[in-house]
Amino acid sequence: MTARNGGAGPRMRREGAWSQRLADSAARRDLAAAQADLTREQRAVRRLSQRLLGPPSVDGRGAFGRAAGRVYWRLRLPPLVTTSAQLCSVYPFVADPGLGVDGPLIGQEVYSRAGFVFGVHELYRAGVLSAPNMVVTGEIGSAKSSLLKTIAFRGVPFGVRFYIVDVKGEYDTLANAAGIRPVRVGPGGGVVMNPLAGIRRLPDQGEAEWLQIQRARRLLLLEGLLEIQLGGPLSEAERSLIEYALDAVTRADDGTSPQRMDTPTLSRVLAAMGDPARWAHRLAGVHYDVDQFTADSRRVRLALERLITGALGGIFDAPAASTLTIDFDQPGAILDLRAVRTSDQMTAMAMTCAQSWLETELTRPNAPTRVCLYDEFALVSRHLGLMRRMREQLKLARALGTANILAFHRFSDLAASGAADSEQVRIARGLIEDTGVRVSYRQSPGSLDAAREFLGTTDVETNLLLHLRRGVGLWKVGLRSYVVKHQLSSAEQAMVDTDSRMRQTSYQSGRGLTDADVEARESAVMGQVR
Repeated sequence: MTARNGGAGPRMRREGAWSQRLADSAARRDLAAAQADLTREQRAVRRLSQRLLGPPSVDGRGAFGRAAGRVYWRLRLPPLVTTSAQLCSVYPFVADPGLGVDGPLIGQEVYSRAGFVFGVHELYRAGVLSAPNMVVTGEIGSAKSSLLKTIAFRGVPFGVRFYIVDVKGEYDTLANAAGIRPVRVGPGGGVVMNPLAGIRRLPDQGEAEWLQIQRARRLLLLEGLLEIQLGGPLSEAERSLIEYALDAVTRADDGTSPQRMDTPTLSRVLAAMGDPARWAHRLAGVHYDVDQFTADSRRVRLALERLITGALGGIFDAPAASTLTIDFDQPGAILDLRAVRTSDQMTAMAMTCAQSWLETELTRPNAPTRVCLYDEFALVSRHLGLMRRMREQLKLARALGTANILAFHRFSDLAASGAADSEQVRIARGLIEDTGVRVSYRQSPGSLDAAREFLGTTDVETNLLLHLRRGVGLWKVGLRSYVVKHQLSSAEQAMVDTDSRMRQTSYQSGRGLTDADVEARESAVMGQVR
């Protein structure tokens, strides 16, 4: 007989029996309860650690704890109602996008805390500027010179060369950093250049236009130099003599081909002035007696002779085939004129002659993209003839690919260069208005009105010029304004330091004062007092 399942043998469990399902369910409930208990304990440990080890908790009235400064009543402020134009200046997440062009980093925009990147040529290509010229001004000690040097130095990796006429000897460190050697210009230095050298003809320039620009450029230079030498304006006879002599040297009035025209020099122009046979035919049309004309224009001949043989003698009277040229493979060129700075008038004439020769070299077809620095522009602004010449030079900036930077200390210097409505002041105002970028560092209270007149600043911007710190300047780029803090790298600190000698003491020079030195000095002072 076969035993049934309910007999004495072991009972077989069927899969899915109620007892098994109840046991599995109880095990799952126990596991979930254990996990919930573990989560609560971990949460309690975290709260305890946060309370004991972390910062004090904070609610709407402040932090908890002793001396936490909790407020009893919460402030109930009305909502801010304003326009979108005003809201963009106070909303914390709105920042100016900057100029939007490539170029060297200048520093940081003060209000937006964004990096300020600037490049004159790139701004002109982008259509932000209509003229690639720039003005930098600021009183002594406001870091104006630091900006000029860093603009020149930082533009080299971007393919922009710099060319500077140095009248103060402040650019030696820049030359060392750039790996170039300044050209020393002075009596006996062996460097001779011709300020009347001809400019090159541009590819798309007509022959008549080229000849007229070259002739006007030479006439303006001669008239400006002689007006400085004479200390006043020229008469009509004197101006005519300069014109007649220049045309006689270049043979511009005898039908000579431009390719066969001679290059004038100051000495050749002086020789032509003393030879009436070369220009007497010009007087026939105006019925001017030659002897009378010679007497009326005698003064300008003497002035030119004194210019050639005087303090600048032998420096700016090079022959037509001068050997001094510019190597465009170098990062730039610096003409050092510190040896001829004897007076403001002499410095202005030397600056103008050197700049004229430099500008002539930069018109060569292979000349690179460049920036020309005109430091101490206030010396030039005092002379009407030189201002006329500068105006013509800045007009050629776009055609020559040159970015010109005019630098001076105060706008009041330009306003004081002549009467309020004189041609001199009008030209100075026009030059600044024609610049696309105007940078102004701290100005003295007496220069604020002139700064407002020349810069066209608002009341807020004009008042800001009085309180700018060292190295912080107001930049007006086109129609936009920025307040930029100029930042220097460690390599540029020594390059821009122009007052290091003022901080030198006996301790800094490596020799400390001994007790005997101090006693000796005190004894000498007491003896003088007695």
